[in-house]
This record gives sequence, C-alpha cells and structure tokens, in this order.
Amino acid sequence: ASRGCDGICCPANSASREGVAPCTPCPNDGGFHRYMGQHATECYGSMNEEEILDLFFEQTHGDEWLDSSYLWEKGSPACRRKGVECDVAGAGQVTKITLPSLGLRGPLVTELGFLSKLRVLDLPNNQLTGFLPSDLRFLPLEHLDIRGSRVQGVVPPLLCIKEGVNGDGIGPPGVDFNLLYACENIICPRGTYSSIGRASLPENEGEEGIQCLPCYDDQATLYMGRNECTDISIAGVHIRTADVRRGMTKSIPVVLALAFLAVLSRMKLSGRKSLARTSPRNENIDVDDHGHADDGHEDEDPSPLRLSSLSLQPLTQLWTFAIKEKAQVQSDDDWTAGYSESHSVRPGKKLVELPEVKSQLPDVS
Repeated sequence: ASRGCDGICCPANSASREGVAPCTPCPNDGGFHRYMGQHATECYGSMNEEEILDLFFEQTHGDEWLDSSYLWEKGSPACRRKGVECDVAGAGQVTKITLPSLGLRGPLVTELGFLSKLRVLDLPNNQLTGFLPSDLRFLPLEHLDIRGSRVQGVVPPLLCIKEGVNGDGIGPPGVDFNLLYACENIICPRGTYSSIGRASLPENEGEEGIQCLPCYDDQATLYMGRNECTDISIAGVHIRTADVRRGMTKSIPVVLALAFLAVLSRMKLSGRKSLARTSPRNENIDVDDHGHADDGHEDEDPSPLRLSSLSLQPLTQLWTFAIKEKAQVQSDDDWTAGYSESHSVRPGKKLVELPEVKSQLPDVS
C-alpha cells in the first residue's frame, strides 16, 4: 500500500516499475537520479568523469571530428584529453571543455550535468542537435557557448534563472529585471540571432548590451543560437537574401541598358550645348522686321535620345570655323553705322566710288 505522496509519484533517487509506490531506493546512486517518478529500468549506478566523456565522445561522433589530434582514447584519464582542463589544485575534476569548430555532430548528453565542477562548456560552430539539457542547471557554469549549431526547442526555464551563466543575473544598477534573468542570456531563441549567438548584459550603467535581433532565414527559424542572419530588413520589410540575389541577376541587363541610355542622353545634351556656343552662322538665315532669325528649317526634335541631330565634328574645326566667320563679319560691317535705338546692328551699306576731283589749292612747290 502506498504511503503519502508515493502513491502519486516516487521521490527523487528512487524508482519503481510504474513510477509510483512501491518505490525502491536506487543503489550506488551518487546523485544520478534527481527526478521523481523514474522507472526501475532507469535506476543505474553512478558514472565517473571518464565514462561521461566517453559517452559524449561517442554521441557526437568523435571519430569523425575534424581535427584528429582531439581523438579521445576510451577510458583514458579525463584531464589528459585535448580540449579538457581540470582543477589540478583540487581533486583533479573537469572544469572546462573547449571544442570549437570541430564538426561535433549529435546531441548534448544529459550526463554532462554530472560533471560537478564544470564551469566552462565552449562548443561553438559545430553541428550539435537535439535539445539543451535541463541538467546543466546543476553545474557551476559560468560560460556556455553552443552558437552556430543546430540545437532546437527552448532553453529550460530553470536554466534561464540560474545566476552566473554568461553573466545571467549580473548587471549594473538600473537594468531591467526581465533582462537580468532572460533566456536570451543563455542562447538566442529561434527566430533571432546575434553576433555571439546570445544576448549580453551591459557591464556599466548607461551602456547597451547585445540583444538577440529578429531573423527570418531558414536556419534561424529552426535552430537556437544563430550567430548570423542572411535576411535583409528595409523600412520594416523583410527581404530574403536569396530573393535579392535572384532579382539582381535578372535585373542586370535592364540596369546596364538604362545606364547606357543615360550616358547617351548626357552626351547629346553636352553636344547640343557645345554646338549652340560654337556653331557658325548660316548664310541662309533671314532676319524679319522684328529681328527674329529664320533659317527655313523646322525645329529639331529636342528629345535627348535622338542621335541623328548630334554633331560629331571636332571642337577644333568648330573653333576655326567660328574665328573665320568672325573675321568675315568684321570686314563686311560698316564701322560708321553705329547703333540704333534698339541697340541692334544696322545692315552694312555698300561703298560708292566717287569721281576723282583735281585739287583747287595752289601749288607751293
């Protein structure tokens, strides 16, 4: 018969076939059975640190790690394995595991939560999968980095409020309490990213920390701890980088065509201005009574995209032509004509040859 709460659930460090009374204490437990309601098949003996590391190596496909110098020999002392550091001054227990960018593939085993002195778990830019173990909350963790992996789910709530992990709960005065104990300080949730894969509280009052920003690419939608984002946000509109690249590829011919037309338009406008300043007079121009010039041709189409009216004469020829015409005008003009009241130049008069007249003065020679 059940006694008290055993009828609802077996207490921690015990197990039964159904998870309820009768409950049997687990032999040689060593604190491994921390949860209530465990079945008898889950009651097993304690594991030492070498066995935990061996299990971690096996589950993350250690024989396929990118650097063969990190290959751990099964059963070898934990403190002699590359990437593992121990508290030499103490009992020689594992305090730090550093395995960055080695191609770790597989889950983070929950047994890591029994490395009772582990302070640093640094596993960035790997291919870890599965979920973040809740058992990590039992560790004296100060630094946890699993950014750039493929971990799914959410951060265990009790790990979110564990003070000290990545500075969680430690900040300058005036920091919002919701930021002090935020799951983002452990790892950026799905749909967000930051350069370090998590948020970071400011160190001093008045400073801004690092926040997890929204991201809408496929990787950020599926996985936590993204440290990069391939989406673009313009004026609140989220644009996928892949779509932008495809659009740019398709629009390159159009852009080149528009640029070519713009250059031609500018060339024509510059040419028309040069011609207007340096073009020679047309001998067939008639001047009406009001002083308006008419060359007998209709105005050309001012469209800047027409090239038929664009003169390609060299500027040197135009300049020479203008100088000659100016000299011709000066030789033909009547310098005695002066200006009219309207300040327009009067037409030059023809010179009349006068008959020769003999001098009437006496010859004094």
